[in-house]
Amino acid sequence: MSSVATTLVRITRHPATRAAVKCAVLCAAGAVGARLDGPHPSGDTPSGHNRGCST
Repeated sequence: MSSVATTLVRITRHPATRAAVKCAVLCAAGAVGARLDGPHPSGDTPSGHNRGCST
């Protein structure tokens, strides 16, 4: 069981995993904001992290 826990810790600490989670959270926040604020002319944020996101 400890090897499973060690593997999960390694996965969650990996920079690519953190970047993917951050992008997903920001995309979800953008979608919620879009529903609350109404439609916007552009779905991409200035930093470009939502490229390809449907918000």
